[in-house]
Amino acid sequence: MEKKVLKIGQISDAHIGGDDKPVQEIDVRKNFLVAYNSESMKDLDLLVLSGDLADAVEPGAYAFIADILKDCKVPVCIIPGNHDKIEVMEEFFDFSGKIHNGKCYYRYDIDGRSIFFLDSADGTVSSDQLSWLERETAKIDGEILLFMHHPPCYCNHKFMDLRYSLKNMEEVQETLAKIKNLKHIFVGHYHSEMTVELGDKIVYVTPSTQMQIDPNISVFCLSSAAPRWRVIEWGENFLETKVYFSNTP
Repeated sequence: MEKKVLKIGQISDAHIGGDDKPVQEIDVRKNFLVAYNSESMKDLDLLVLSGDLADAVEPGAYAFIADILKDCKVPVCIIPGNHDKIEVMEEFFDFSGKIHNGKCYYRYDIDGRSIFFLDSADGTVSSDQLSWLERETAKIDGEILLFMHHPPCYCNHKFMDLRYSLKNMEEVQETLAKIKNLKHIFVGHYHSEMTVELGDKIVYVTPSTQMQIDPNISVFCLSSAAPRWRVIEWGENFLETKVYFSNTP
């Protein structure tokens, strides 16, 4: 019997502040809610928040998101980004069984399929995580998905590649290359929509609900203060994904 097509929503880089004041003159709370409440995010099977929930580890930011998620009707998977601290996030979200030696990484099974989550909050993916990923994915016959905050490759983003790329990229790529049932990797961090080939895999860079950064110049340049987010439809031997956006920041 063919498995259902899973609908997964991804919100990344919300950069929520500790209160309702604008962050970098942007109403980031409104932007988050635009994405979360959009028609495109209806009837999800899973919601993923792929890092940088807070702008500067403010407890009020996590409290704001946790208050919204308490009414969420579907499972939510969360990983930290470089603007987050997992020890603060733990006060607001349930990470039971997902934190190992201070790193948040785990496998989530849904409808007979497996999705993996890695922690790159310190700008690296630790060797422990990579060993675990290689072991766990080898136990699975079918295709898997992977979410992490940092792209595991350069993306031709002239600002982010130069300053904020993953520090142990070569080590990560060596492990990913061994995982033959992994074809689709979803990330955030770069505040841009990009699709990059990495060997036999595709890396989908999901833009931010906070703001978008112009990838074509090597200094910081805001290209949009409007929110963007991703929806993934994943079936057997089938994956389609689309980025949605609002023109109203």
